[in-house]
Amino acid sequence: MKYFSRFTIITTLLTYILIFVGGLVRVSGAGMGCPDWPKCFGRWIPPTHLDQLPAHIDPAQFNIVLAWIEYSNRLVGVIIGLMVTATLILAYRYYKNEKKVLTPIFLSFILVGLVGWQGSQVVGTVLNPVTVSLHMVLALFAISFLIIGTQNAYYLTYPTDEKDSYYPCKMKYGFWAMGIVLFLEIILGTELRAGLEMVRKDNPLVESVLLLKMLGPFKYIHTVLGVTLAGVSWWIWYYFTQKSENASITTKRASLAIMGLVMIQIVVGELMVFSSVNPIYQLFHMWSATWILGLLIVEYGAWKRSGDLN
Repeated sequence: MKYFSRFTIITTLLTYILIFVGGLVRVSGAGMGCPDWPKCFGRWIPPTHLDQLPAHIDPAQFNIVLAWIEYSNRLVGVIIGLMVTATLILAYRYYKNEKKVLTPIFLSFILVGLVGWQGSQVVGTVLNPVTVSLHMVLALFAISFLIIGTQNAYYLTYPTDEKDSYYPCKMKYGFWAMGIVLFLEIILGTELRAGLEMVRKDNPLVESVLLLKMLGPFKYIHTVLGVTLAGVSWWIWYYFTQKSENASITTKRASLAIMGLVMIQIVVGELMVFSSVNPIYQLFHMWSATWILGLLIVEYGAWKRSGDLN
């Protein structure tokens, strides 16, 4: 069973790498680096020279860097798909009678499959903003269920964890509030990026600061939600460290990490405005938000575990 916990943790970390690579595809403009799916320019291995392109392909469509970035995303996706499949098999072997483990792992398996299929739709719709956002949402749910299954399996292996911890019941409102706001923040951020790209395409000579203003109130809503996240994250940290008894090191570190990541999110978000919306800033702005979600799920799991034991 300890082996299962380690394996699922590795799978979860690799899934975060997949989200990072997916974000890299987005900010680098490599979404159509391979104009077909699942092959790339009709080949299982992307071409490296123009003479390797199919006759019907316009050479102007080919960019070797973008093609390999997009194809790397697909390869990492295949690896994650195999890892999640193996995780489901192991979950059935060790925890077939434990629905708290098997059900979320199974849901993650289904969602990872949908994410893979959705990837083909992203290419097929030529990066339709709604399709891109749905792709992101499915990935978030997939990794969320994977974390839940991993944490539940951990508590079955170490049943005394959180036994002596006592957390205020009212904290559940903070968890739900932060989860909802964070989810809205991620989706709105995805739509903002898509909107920015569309406005920039129509106004290539306009500076990024002005482009952001052209997006209207959405940018300000995104900022307000970020400030709200900062407040709620501080509230959760305060209750874990000041209003709880024998709070575990897991909850203390996770709450501190969330608060730190939210602050970084706000700083990076403002840096984006004054740096011509630097793609690197965009990438880490998005990726850190997914880490906040994962840590929030871990915190909620620990809080709920304590309540079940006490």
